[in-house]
Amino acid sequence: MNKVRILIVEDELIIAEDMKDILKDLGYSVVGITGQEDEAKRMLIATEPDLAILDITLGKNQSGLEIADFINQNVFIPFVFCTSYADKNTVTKAKDLHPNGYLIKPFNKDDLYSAIEVALSNFSLKPESEDKGYQDVKNLIMKDSLFIKEGSVYQKVTFPEIMWVSPEGNYSIIHLKGDSKFVVRMPLKDFHAQLPKDRFFRTHRSYIVNVEQISAINSNNVFVDGNEIPLGKSFRDVLLSQLRKLQ
Repeated sequence: MNKVRILIVEDELIIAEDMKDILKDLGYSVVGITGQEDEAKRMLIATEPDLAILDITLGKNQSGLEIADFINQNVFIPFVFCTSYADKNTVTKAKDLHPNGYLIKPFNKDDLYSAIEVALSNFSLKPESEDKGYQDVKNLIMKDSLFIKEGSVYQKVTFPEIMWVSPEGNYSIIHLKGDSKFVVRMPLKDFHAQLPKDRFFRTHRSYIVNVEQISAINSNNVFVDGNEIPLGKSFRDVLLSQLRKLQ
């Protein structure tokens, strides 16, 4: 079984390192630690954690609440708030962002384990996961292609044929060369998780692109097969880094 990968956003280094040690003892994997809001957003994109633990108050006018909003808008993973402040105002602000768990400092090993497991369970029970009719493509992906079911037939689609992928409700629309399309009954986030990360990149909450098919990039868009695809500000630096690795 793969270890759950966790990002720690905590500006007190001693607390962060202690949390890291506890998480490793519990069998989780820590993908990174940061106490900076902008760096946390970059790391969420670059490391693709399964869960984030967010300190609400990061100091220097930075806040874990902003990072939680970024997660809700762009990354779609469960997150747990961790804070020393349990006053009504703080709890109300946190509640509005729909965290999957809440951890009050100081905490112990059992508190941390319970918060994470409850968060993962709550997230897995969200409405978009309740439909059991999604096409499972995980076992239909080969080295350089995937098979998509159309009626009673499985059509082979090679990765170079895929230009970009966009959502439509709980479906993913696969756009191919020549304006042809395939529809997979699976949310975009879940479909992206099945694809090789070195070849397919999420440029925006609503788009996945084949990095080898990108012909140009500006500050707001990438261009694929003559089409403009939105590029989120926080995704741009990570995308450029990934493209350099392909050179």
